[in-house]
Amino acid sequence: MPMELLRDMAAGPFPLTLASENAIDKLRVLKAAGMVLAWLPEPGGAQPAVVQELTGLGRASLKLREVPRPEAQALPG
Repeated sequence: MPMELLRDMAAGPFPLTLASENAIDKLRVLKAAGMVLAWLPEPGGAQPAVVQELTGLGRASLKLREVPRPEAQALPG
């Protein structure tokens, strides 16, 4: 989910390089939504993406959504 990637990137440091095609696809969504400033390679390209920073909108979205970390979820009991 793109919001989980945004949460993971929030701690920095920046610039951050992402090489995984899956992560780059999620980053495309975040950039289109105005949540990150990033350089993205052409689709299918071999170059990594570079994230310069999270925007104010990206940080505010994280605070509003409070996406839970997997380790913080309650176990079924």
